[in-house]
Amino acid sequence: MNLLIVEDEFPTAEYTEQLCREILGKELSSIHMVHDLPEALQFIENHEIDLCLLDLNLHGESGYDLLRTAAGQAFHTVIISAYPDQAIEAFQYGVIDFIVKPFGKKRLYDALQRVQQQSRNRDITTKFLSVRVNDEYKLIPIEHIVYMKAVGSYIELHLKNGRMELLLKTMNRLEQILPAYFFRMHRSYFININEIESFRHAGGGNYKLVAKGGIELPLSRSKYKELYELFNR
Repeated sequence: MNLLIVEDEFPTAEYTEQLCREILGKELSSIHMVHDLPEALQFIENHEIDLCLLDLNLHGESGYDLLRTAAGQAFHTVIISAYPDQAIEAFQYGVIDFIVKPFGKKRLYDALQRVQQQSRNRDITTKFLSVRVNDEYKLIPIEHIVYMKAVGSYIELHLKNGRMELLLKTMNRLEQILPAYFFRMHRSYFININEIESFRHAGGGNYKLVAKGGIELPLSRSKYKELYELFNR
């Protein structure tokens, strides 16, 4: 596991690091500490991590800014905060757990066990994807997406309201974070299975899927079989 601790209180950061090393042992591949929001954002942009342990108050800056910016990244987040009243809002971003300060080894152990269990079960709770518009990050509720299409280094997010947003992410990264109701129907497409109207063999080795509203999309042969089994269990 590659772990990032985002905590502005140095003693708390070091205490958390020590406990993580004791709990994870050989399962811990790397661990890194940062103490402010800009450093955290820069690290996430340049490194792949599996888990972020995040404080919500960073020298007066809000940890929610990291949650908004990193929404949809392929890592889990556990909040460590002295403000339990912020838990409900934090869980809206798909965080796995909310640890209230002060905490002990057993509480952190339980949170890390939950992270590992979700990773094994693929029980994805991500609710938003983050797209950059000019100098701001805009949160797109995942349930508002009909389908996604890979175009070069971007992903087109086609929404129920007819709009389209561009996401800078790879299909493989998306596959790690999307909830179970998104189906990879083709190497370049994901579909929200709740938006499927029909699918069929179109002849000549071609397969088609029709989303609600009459949108026709390509469907690979192997994914046709998976989709048929999914709807005929």
